[in-house]
Amino acid sequence: MPKVAFEYRDFWEVPRLIVCTVNDTELLLDSAFDEATGRYAPTYRVYALPPELNLDSADSLTAGPDSASPEAVYLGSIPVSEIEFDETNRKEIEVNPLLKLLAC
Repeated sequence: MPKVAFEYRDFWEVPRLIVCTVNDTELLLDSAFDEATGRYAPTYRVYALPPELNLDSADSLTAGPDSASPEAVYLGSIPVSEIEFDETNRKEIEVNPLLKLLAC
């Protein structure tokens, strides 16, 4: 299955805030920490990011409900368990679940 390289900002068992490019679209996947439950969300909220967003700025991406810039487009959610990572959990993810969201 095809995989794509990614960068991440948060990690707990798996990356919790991921940025990757699929079909020339910059995507943000966010599995935010819930202070009320003390756990990470079981799903990634997936956003298409605007091209002008500065991904090198630490302030541009933060975990949580407000993680995406106001111009980001919410595409839907994917269970964390459906994302297949490389053996290190830190370099690549399988793209098929993301392609399904982009097709909508």
